[in-house]
Amino acid sequence: MNEQFKQLSVLEIQEKERQRIARDLHDSSLQNLTHLVHKAELCSLYIDQDPIKAKLELATIEKNLRNVIDDIRNCIFNLRPMPFDDLGLKETIENMIVLMNQDKQFNVVTDIDDIEISISDYEKNLLLISIYRIIQECVQNSIKHSKGNEIRVKIKDSENDYKILFQDNGIGFDEQEALKKDKHFGLSVIKERVSLLGGSIDMDTHHGTIIKIEIPKLL
Repeated sequence: MNEQFKQLSVLEIQEKERQRIARDLHDSSLQNLTHLVHKAELCSLYIDQDPIKAKLELATIEKNLRNVIDDIRNCIFNLRPMPFDDLGLKETIENMIVLMNQDKQFNVVTDIDDIEISISDYEKNLLLISIYRIIQECVQNSIKHSKGNEIRVKIKDSENDYKILFQDNGIGFDEQEALKKDKHFGLSVIKERVSLLGGSIDMDTHHGTIIKIEIPKLL
């Protein structure tokens, strides 16, 4: 039990999470806010010459600002999801997927067992948050890159391990090439998390993406 968690480099994982969040904020929220500043400057020019056009621009700015607020709220939720003790792994993951799929671009099918682990709360939470983060990375990669419209998530509590199946019907990708590119940074994080938990991972990414993961139970 303890040997598995001795392998878990918490500081390294945290640093990679910080890098991912910084990248997401830079690529989305920060760029959107910069664009909105420019639009606000244009409004100040229109306000006297063409008040109707200025009002239309302000309405667009308001809508886009609400989208940025939603993006930042999602980042905050991803940093600290609601406690597993209150909701359990199943409901926490399902809530996360709903939040990430707000525009309902994907049809999501889940089959998640209610996992009970009779070990200390610290180790229980560490294992569950690791499984949660793995699913989070998988869902995020599919939504951003797959160009599909369906996601399936299955987590089964078997006798000796936890079996995870993630699948989408997107375009797939070349795994080796993806690992080299920043846009698929999440893929390396998934593999590292599974490895640190003493698990195994198998991917088929030629026609859509199928990821099979087995994480041994803490005995």
